[in-house]
Amino acid sequence: MKAASIFRSRSVSETWLFLSPLELQNNPVCLDREAVRHIRALRLREGDPLFLSDGRGRTWRARLEGTAAQGVRAFLLEELVRHNEPPLHVTLLAAITKGEKMDQMVRGAVELGVKEIIPVLTSRTVVQLPPAKREEKTARWQKIAMAAASVCRRSYLPRIHHPLDFSELPALLAAKELVIVPWEGERERGLLALLKSIAVPPREVFIFTGPEGGFSGAEMAKLNELTPVSPVSLGPRILSAQTAPLTVLSVIMALWGDLG
Repeated sequence: MKAASIFRSRSVSETWLFLSPLELQNNPVCLDREAVRHIRALRLREGDPLFLSDGRGRTWRARLEGTAAQGVRAFLLEELVRHNEPPLHVTLLAAITKGEKMDQMVRGAVELGVKEIIPVLTSRTVVQLPPAKREEKTARWQKIAMAAASVCRRSYLPRIHHPLDFSELPALLAAKELVIVPWEGERERGLLALLKSIAVPPREVFIFTGPEGGFSGAEMAKLNELTPVSPVSLGPRILSAQTAPLTVLSVIMALWGDLG
């Protein structure tokens, strides 16, 4: 992972930069050209403070030491102890939505504390990505995730996986402990009721949300064959493919995580 995303709000002290663990083994840290571009855009000067994170839970307070032709240097001052990551690992499998809706969903999920996002192509997904385009889209969503993680100053950088076809999911999900699937056809059990019925929350939760047209009957039949899958209702109103995953994440983080 290269240096790629910096957030700077009104205060220069809030500049946040993700680097690879390998880069952070050195002190001072030599940043790459991408970091130089961001730092120049922010008009940072020598001596300005930075926060550097390895994206795996470790964060340092640092100081910009100066620039050179090969990049930017930052001196690590101290490692910080931060408690800003939820106690459970949530992986979101989300059917790919069209245009900016997917971007907004990725951004919101990162802010709420998701650890991994797996985009999924279902039979009713409007956007059908050919293999050649999948890497390009993944890179774009990863960049959005990094920017969002910078804004909310996360110590962990969520991973965006390459898109999967629905046919690949049964093998992935079969051995998981809990897979929550919001489904408009579920009439007996709501999300809140499911979560409250579980005495000891699992350490890892999977959420799988469908496209705008919902899962097909064949897809739901396949999911219902998997023991970990729990279909749930999100209430009397049909939520959009963009809103549903953020709703589920919010409720899970409020009950089992660190939201609220």
